[in-house]
Amino acid sequence: MWAVLGETPSARPLGAGSSRRQDGGGVDATFWRAAPRRFDLVVGADGTHSAVRRLLFGPERQFVRDLGLYGATVPLEPDAIEDPNEMTMLTAPNRMLILHPSRTTPLAIFTFRAAPPAPHDRKNTALHKQTVADAYADVGWRAREFVAAYLDHPAPFFDPLTTVRMPSWSRGRVVLLGDAAATALLGDGSSMAMAGAYALAEALAAHPGDHTRAFAAYESRLRRGVGPRQRRVGPLSRLMVPRTRPGLTVRNAVGRAVGRTNQTASREAAYR
Repeated sequence: MWAVLGETPSARPLGAGSSRRQDGGGVDATFWRAAPRRFDLVVGADGTHSAVRRLLFGPERQFVRDLGLYGATVPLEPDAIEDPNEMTMLTAPNRMLILHPSRTTPLAIFTFRAAPPAPHDRKNTALHKQTVADAYADVGWRAREFVAAYLDHPAPFFDPLTTVRMPSWSRGRVVLLGDAAATALLGDGSSMAMAGAYALAEALAAHPGDHTRAFAAYESRLRRGVGPRQRRVGPLSRLMVPRTRPGLTVRNAVGRAVGRTNQTASREAAYR
């Protein structure tokens, strides 16, 4: 039997060192809202601020690197967007605002730098709202509408954008997955988590009864893709949200060039 510890309250490990209690036969885990259990293996899939990682490997500050950007999102009413297949983006120096499409719940996505940097308090929703409002106070388009939606929401998302880098993704019978193990840039976490889950399942199937070899094979396979992306994360974050208007011009030129390249590749694939 093995457990995947995620970010939902019932699956969140209790922060009292419980997940560190493991031996050659299994792992003892206690939870906020469930009875203690013993598992053969534990998978920590509980995000960038992973409690499993903290319990097994050490404080977050050892592995998480700040990129100097903040990300904030808020769900919008369905009629906030006309075309559910079209994404709209506005950029200004140090700020980006995206209207992300959906057939049910579109999102407003804020990505920005704050001056001075906002204090990092994950539970201070009032501070998060004020930080977003201040950052977009002079931005046009529909920024005022989306900021108002953010201020009205009881629990909008807010977090510094970071990258997670670890020397090892496993310890004993516990292994990390997705953002808990490694992140590169905004949007990578979900895709890496799905790819990682598939690779981990294949490794466990290929090495039945030998979790040490399975974890090593899983990590080796995933690091081949994660490593290059993490090396590019600094330049990409600066390109994504430039600090100056000349930087915006360069970013837009790169975006148009990439778009043309992708369109050409799509046409060539269609003719094959």
